Amino acid sequence: MARAARNARRQAARLGLLTAWALAACAVMQDPPGGPPDFAPPTIVAIAPDSGSVAPQFDGRLRFQFDEVINEQSGGGLAKLIELSPRTPELDVSWKRTAIEVKPASGWRANAVYRVVLLPGVADLRNNRMEAGRTVVFSTGGEIPATRLTGVVLDWENGRVGQRALVEAVLLPDSLVYTARSDSAGEFVLSEIPVGSYWIVVAMDGNTNGRREPREPFDSISVQLDSIASHEFWAFARDTVGPVLREVTAMDSLTVRLEFAQKLSPGRPDTAAVRVFALPDTVPVTVRAAYDQTMYDSLAAGEARERAQRDSITAAAADTVPAVPAPEPPQARARAAGAQQAAPDSSRAALLLAERPVLKAAWFVRLSEMLAPGGRYLVEATATNVSGATADSRSVLVIPAPRDST
Repeated sequence: MARAARNARRQAARLGLLTAWALAACAVMQDPPGGPPDFAPPTIVAIAPDSGSVAPQFDGRLRFQFDEVINEQSGGGLAKLIELSPRTPELDVSWKRTAIEVKPASGWRANAVYRVVLLPGVADLRNNRMEAGRTVVFSTGGEIPATRLTGVVLDWENGRVGQRALVEAVLLPDSLVYTARSDSAGEFVLSEIPVGSYWIVVAMDGNTNGRREPREPFDSISVQLDSIASHEFWAFARDTVGPVLREVTAMDSLTVRLEFAQKLSPGRPDTAAVRVFALPDTVPVTVRAAYDQTMYDSLAAGEARERAQRDSITAAAADTVPAVPAPEPPQARARAAGAQQAAPDSSRAALLLAERPVLKAAWFVRLSEMLAPGGRYLVEATATNVSGATADSRSVLVIPAPRDST
């Protein structure tokens, strides 16, 4: 009887150990004991059809084969990591443990050149992520042309390089769309696409949905591609309605700032484009000068330097003993040293941006007489946007009354 009880206890202990070991094995995912940790991302070991190949009547799936099992949810879903040109309404992207397979839902077109782009982001089960992508170009009939279409994208709307811009090269008259993305320098390359006439559209894809939106800044051009072509794209929002006043504010007793709802055509405005009337009798106030944002900023900076110089001379005349300058804070010295060491941006995009004025949405006007405290003024403006659309608008400027100190 005692021996039977001891055997039962031993069996229960063994069962408990086995259960605990099984639960631990299920709960913890780790490398096999004795091996080094795995920090290497997946590697592509084969592609079929391979880049540069001609596969007549191909009706299978293009396959990226990796050296290990990949994460099905890489990059938020493998379908987000595949770009196919010519663009197709629906793309079938399949996960096959150690492979990704791609095929248009409607099948491959005959006698077409295809570009399949695998974007960076494919990861293994330990979340080791590929930092580089791969582009595959193959043909379903006919030779692959040795063409090359390049360009640089400038976000003229905001005065900066057009990074991650959507590039669409539409082959005419078939309307086949070959796509690309600009890099961090605003440059893009579309190589080995068919010879022919293209309508090229470049858009600042602000919402990153891979589709052009009506309000997004863009630029376009028609190109005949025979071998090599290159172009500069200045993206800005098109609008058939002219710019209207959004806000009018007084900068000082003689200067009024006019802010518009759109970016304006660059250049100094004419004084006749702005009319100012003192209310309630609508007495005209002469506009002595008008400036765009860039000109006004330069003028204001010059006036500030002149004031500082006058103040310095006045202070020196009042005090013959020179003051000991306060020590410069370490942070300021570090910033100054960094500014001196920073090399100017000599990239192609930066040089191009320096050639054109940045688009702004404000004008500044100087009046011939001072604005009256507590006064109200009607401000009218005729302005033109970059698309050439003109509009008249008006707004009321209210000057605060002086505070009663009694």
